[in-house]
Amino acid sequence: MDRVILLDKPEGPTSHDMVDAIRSALGTRRVGHTGTLDPMATGLLVLLTGRATKLAELFRDHEKLYRGRIRFGTSTTTDDREGKVLERAESFELDESSLRAALDELSSREEQRAPVFSAVKVEGVPLYKQARMGLKVEAPTRSVKIHRMELTDLTETEVEIEVLCSAGTYVRALARDLGKILGLPAHLSALRRLRSGPYSIDEALDLSAIQDSESDALGLSIDRALAHLPAARVSSGYLPRLRHGNQPGEEDLELEGPLPAAGTWVALRDEKESLLALARVEDSPDGPELRLRRSLEGMR
Repeated sequence: MDRVILLDKPEGPTSHDMVDAIRSALGTRRVGHTGTLDPMATGLLVLLTGRATKLAELFRDHEKLYRGRIRFGTSTTTDDREGKVLERAESFELDESSLRAALDELSSREEQRAPVFSAVKVEGVPLYKQARMGLKVEAPTRSVKIHRMELTDLTETEVEIEVLCSAGTYVRALARDLGKILGLPAHLSALRRLRSGPYSIDEALDLSAIQDSESDALGLSIDRALAHLPAARVSSGYLPRLRHGNQPGEEDLELEGPLPAAGTWVALRDEKESLLALARVEDSPDGPELRLRRSLEGMR
């Protein structure tokens, strides 16, 4: 079973717990996820099964859409509600105009310091392991991109935001930093992932629905899951060489327009639109070129 499964993760279990549950439901060890959600978080978890696990790199770098709630008045060791309280503010008032200005400032930043309790590694050791041992290690900064951040609700002590961001962005770090801009301790109190790249929570199933489904009809086929990729049609004469892993020449391909930007994945299809292989646009001394990366023979 080579499938892409869209799971609506509940609050509580880890992403690895959900992988184990799907392994048990489907009777296979070949299951993996393409980006973790913290135990507190809910929402879309994109899982791969069978030989689809070999395609994980196509799914990890998707931009993500989240809805999160930020509670002001306390900061925590983990930057979310599961950590120990570090600081309290007994009295404060949230001003909408100041909040919107702070969100604008935060969304313009292109670097973010990872939470101390995170899987980011320093000298090969995850930060959370060092924090649990009581070691004081400065969390590194990393490049992020906030495409959109909107205020969607405001109460006396909490705000709700929607964030469209690059892969690897920590929303709980955004909560922490929003508090710092406003001069208030803050932490993330709830988080739900609504979208990952082209995949929406509206298409996702909960665990019980997956456990009750026929496995051969579950999730998305590889072809359907990759339907969003730009396509190039290959000539019939190239097919035997493709099966041997030979790189295509310009005469072997029919593109709809110019090559996309370097780093873009392209689906190679035959005249009947059947998905055959994946290629990637790469820079070369002669300009961008399409390089064969993986045959999908037998994977549909």
